Amino acid sequence: MSWVNNQYLSIGFKLSEFDRELIAIAEVDGEKAGLGRLQYVEESIAELGGMYVMDNFRGLGVAGLIVDYLVKNASDYQKIYCLPFAHLQAFYQKFGFAPEQDLAKVPRVVLDKHNWCNSSYEHKTLLFSLTRDI
Repeated sequence: MSWVNNQYLSIGFKLSEFDRELIAIAEVDGEKAGLGRLQYVEESIAELGGMYVMDNFRGLGVAGLIVDYLVKNASDYQKIYCLPFAHLQAFYQKFGFAPEQDLAKVPRVVLDKHNWCNSSYEHKTLLFSLTRDI
């Protein structure tokens, strides 16, 4: 699993905490093409993030497959937060994510990460969520 954190280190993402995450690694023709994660926040709440597709595999739909896999395998979670870069808004909306309207209900750890992202990355980061029946 050191490969996962090596990828995240190379792009300035927060490192994975493997005991709290479901990690998806996509392969194309046996070669690692991308990754993403679903991180436990608290009971029935998770955060989808860490989406990264290697340059030579972009445009092949790899990110969509990763998001789809993680959302489909999030059966224990009623609420899934996502902190996408603003230019990826339409991409995440295809999976049912929408801007979070009730910030008072967002767990502090998600709000803190959202603030960290907006102060650390060049691109604006949004706060989206997906609510599901479980």
